[in-house]
Amino acid sequence: MGMTKLVIAATAPEMSLLVATLNCRREKPALGNDVYRAPLPHGDVFIVASGPGIANAAAATALGIDRYRIDHVYNVGVCGVYSSDRSLLGGVVVGVNAVFADTGAATDDAFLPLAAMDLPLARLRDGSKVFNIIDLNDDHVPRDVARCNFSTVTVFSGSRHVADSVRRRFKVERGILLCEDMETAAVALVAAKADLPCTVFRGISNLCGERDRSLWKLTEAAEAAQTTLLKFL
Repeated sequence: MGMTKLVIAATAPEMSLLVATLNCRREKPALGNDVYRAPLPHGDVFIVASGPGIANAAAATALGIDRYRIDHVYNVGVCGVYSSDRSLLGGVVVGVNAVFADTGAATDDAFLPLAAMDLPLARLRDGSKVFNIIDLNDDHVPRDVARCNFSTVTVFSGSRHVADSVRRRFKVERGILLCEDMETAAVALVAAKADLPCTVFRGISNLCGERDRSLWKLTEAAEAAQTTLLKFL
């Protein structure tokens, strides 16, 4: 039997290239959001437009997994990067970990993650607890695709000062980029609860904390991420 794959994308520009290239057909909407289906040589792919943010992403992922009997979950879109290196813009990253970066307790001078309160987001089938950090699947992705941790937030970093504060909350292994988005950890959490692999490709559209959108590369980043994902579908 073939594998059934689920792709979650927040907005139309983050999925339009996939829909056009795969010659998708429309399916029954999911919670009012567009759903597309495409037959592949070894199974089907369902592409769901979730809408932006953690709540939308989690709901769309849960509904997609339940409705379509999914074997592998993908998330695709754009992200910011905690860096001052503009050469990264337009490039593609694949996730190693997804982090709920602003879920916890904030004091005047510190951020306490969920583990500090022994407040897990989930208990997985193997008995392990999930706090802020969730493993992502990057198996079979060539090493020339940059690896990153995705820092998933409910509020984007609106200044370099805020970006620096969020960046310092969780350690990142050397050689791994740290990127910011609004959906990855939510998609990954639902996939983990369903015991499914979750792979995330995103294109880097901007430097975190830089709000001048004329400097961003949203279109290039969205297209780059989708082009990369197509190789794995």
